[in-house]
Amino acid sequence: MTSKWLKFIAIILCCCLAIGFSGCDGDEDLSSGSSSNEEEEVKIIKVGYIFHGGADEGGFTGQINEQRKSAAKYCSGKIDTYYIDHVAVADFESAVKALYSYGCEVIVSCSSVYTNSLSSIAGRYMNIDFINYGAISMGTANVTSYVETYYQGAYIGGVLAAYNSVTEKIGIVADDDMHGIYPVVNAATLGMQRVFKNAEMYVAGATKDNEIEQAIDALIERGCDVIMCYTESKHSADYCEKRGVKFIGGLDYSLSEEDYSRMIMYFYSKRDSFFLKRFKELQYDEWDRLPYMGTMANGIINISEALPCAKDESQKLIDYIAPLVASGQLYIFSGELKDTNGKVRYMQKDILSENEIYALNWYVQGVNVIGNYRQPHDSAENKFEVKS
Repeated sequence: MTSKWLKFIAIILCCCLAIGFSGCDGDEDLSSGSSSNEEEEVKIIKVGYIFHGGADEGGFTGQINEQRKSAAKYCSGKIDTYYIDHVAVADFESAVKALYSYGCEVIVSCSSVYTNSLSSIAGRYMNIDFINYGAISMGTANVTSYVETYYQGAYIGGVLAAYNSVTEKIGIVADDDMHGIYPVVNAATLGMQRVFKNAEMYVAGATKDNEIEQAIDALIERGCDVIMCYTESKHSADYCEKRGVKFIGGLDYSLSEEDYSRMIMYFYSKRDSFFLKRFKELQYDEWDRLPYMGTMANGIINISEALPCAKDESQKLIDYIAPLVASGQLYIFSGELKDTNGKVRYMQKDILSENEIYALNWYVQGVNVIGNYRQPHDSAENKFEVKS
């Protein structure tokens, strides 16, 4: 055997002795490492939701609650979600504290009515990440803003409402607690005027079911033969059905279309993909703090097909207009816009930015506000029960 090979064997023996003296057996080390990986606990991330309405009452809040559950079930048990419902604006911070004490690291504010409250308290809870529904930007490091272009659906709804109208008078029952009342009403009016230039839109405000009934009765008395529903409660659709007036739905009725023989079509928001996106970011620690906008283009805002009570050719109108709106080829808020007094607010060459659209606090020409039927609402006693 050559001296070269003898030196090589000596080196190997020295290495083995060194390993032996250090007490590190190769096989034992591998098995202990494997055991450690198997025993390592998967971190469960808790996400809390704050609802303004009732989670089990259907309507806007009920649909967000279903979307919460739908997104969470695809996360292999790594995301646990909880909620507190019926939270008044004055009680928002107390609900935040309750969810945080329950272990929630992320809290979703599920109504635009909480925006001002969240803006003022977010800086005091920097160890919580918030998702705020209803503002394009909050300017706070721990708040991710989320808005929806509901007005795109309302515009198409306005076109269909006018096309199915005989009186050329369209009504909208609008809940001030819903996001973007001015953009939604204005877009619906502009859509209506695409069919009848001089058509009139009548607006009645309401939240509670008894208020909704008063508002719809008033709209019918004004001659409105098609009513658009933009309320937290689904009672607006139920009452239109009861009164026998045609209507456009502003919630997801995909599972109950057959219950409404007077519904022409409906537009709605499907947030499952947004929530799932955020949940996945949490799992992989890749939280995206940029504002998110749900649109027709990314599948958040959806339009139903024309339903049986709609006039012939209604589906052709949807098939023509919806792709143009979704692609941006038909931009709703562009060109000359006048307010209800006939004053020019934007010139023919103007194209409104999203910030300008959501900052609208006036109605376009053709809108008639007939009254707000909302009454003072007492805050229900809330013990902040955290539910899953």
